[in-house]
Amino acid sequence: MSITSMVNPGHIPITDIPGPRALPLLGWRSNMLALLRDPINYMLWLHDTYGDVVALPHSKPRFVFVFSPEYNRQVLSDQMLFYNGEVNSPASPVKLPPGSAAVRLFSGITTRNGVKHIQQRRLLMPAFHKKRIEALRDVMLERTERHIESWQPGHEMDLLSEMKGLTLSVAVQAILGLDPQREGDRVRRIMERWFKLVLSYGVVAFPYDLPGTPFRRMLRFAERVDGEIRAMIRRRRKLGDGDGRLDALSMLLHAHDEDGTRLTEDELVGHTTALFVAGHETTASALTWTLFLLAQHPAVLRDLLDELHGRLHGGAPTVEQLNDLPLLDAVIKESMRLLPPGLWFLRVNTAPVSFGQFDIPEGTSILWSPAVVHRRHDLYPQPNAFKPGRWSNIDPSPYEYMPFGAGPRRCLGATFAVMEMKMVLPVILQRFGIRLREGVRVDLGGSPLATPRGGLPV
Repeated sequence: MSITSMVNPGHIPITDIPGPRALPLLGWRSNMLALLRDPINYMLWLHDTYGDVVALPHSKPRFVFVFSPEYNRQVLSDQMLFYNGEVNSPASPVKLPPGSAAVRLFSGITTRNGVKHIQQRRLLMPAFHKKRIEALRDVMLERTERHIESWQPGHEMDLLSEMKGLTLSVAVQAILGLDPQREGDRVRRIMERWFKLVLSYGVVAFPYDLPGTPFRRMLRFAERVDGEIRAMIRRRRKLGDGDGRLDALSMLLHAHDEDGTRLTEDELVGHTTALFVAGHETTASALTWTLFLLAQHPAVLRDLLDELHGRLHGGAPTVEQLNDLPLLDAVIKESMRLLPPGLWFLRVNTAPVSFGQFDIPEGTSILWSPAVVHRRHDLYPQPNAFKPGRWSNIDPSPYEYMPFGAGPRRCLGATFAVMEMKMVLPVILQRFGIRLREGVRVDLGGSPLATPRGGLPV
């Protein structure tokens, strides 16, 4: 499907794209509430009911959903025509005070667009080179050993909280270069508290800087996070270029373009925040769901344990051994197919485009969803079943399987996340069995991130 820069005569305008109607008074917010309440099932219903292009709501769309690999390719392959959500763009549901610390924290690589994104991504890429990531193996394993040493058989815990604690510890050391037991613990707690504020319902529902509001608390706490990161950057700069550190922050401090251009302090603040959040939140979600799915499928778990014990004999994998664990690879792929870390994402078109017969005016908020494409019957037989064996005979395109996105904006940390999962899971699975608490209900919803609502007691 070609991308057009003008509306095609005879095509269907955006106001006639099929979709559910909004409720009186609430308007488009009623549709968004339904999406947040049960995201995967609601999006699957939208797709089954209305097709590959859906307006939300019908006749006065605030958003347009696209649900096919073809449209994924169209949206994700042209980053000049489809911008990612920028801070305070017209499409942003929450507006931040210009020049505030919150704006700087939200100005990382994920919210840069156009030529600026290309230039900044080029500076960041060396920090996520495959060899650099492999060199962090020992950090990942050391943090895993430390984290699970207090686990006891029969002990009940929140698996999501445990996985967040583990991946936070890894991110503190691998991304920020801090000792998790010393300064890193304080930074970790500050960053974690700020991120919880950012995702809180009160901030999104009432984004006004008024006394006593969650939004004001988030803005004030952002100032503390901003100051903490700047102090960390200044201390690291004093170490010079020859300290040999492998963490991402040290790499970014030393990164420069062909003409010698380096990242400014404001840019470092934004990128560091984005990498830290992305470097633990999504991986924690993927680890949690993978362990959950294995607990629900004992036959798959037995086969995986046979593979792990046969290759590793109770030990942790070396980088070289990762290629000798095909079932582990398939289990992770299948887990992220069913429950990708991000359920839907936003783009905004910078010029008029067409999706098939539907004309989309400039500035439309376009949503695309890995969760829906991953459950298309025409791509994945028995799409709602956990079947790691399917990966021995399928090879989906980058726009049919996309837990880390696709195209020129594909997640920089994808290699980091997958390697962390392949290090953590064998260590846990060879020592512990995970069982859900009897009668527990597991729900998903509340945000675009695929995390169990209210945690996961095991």
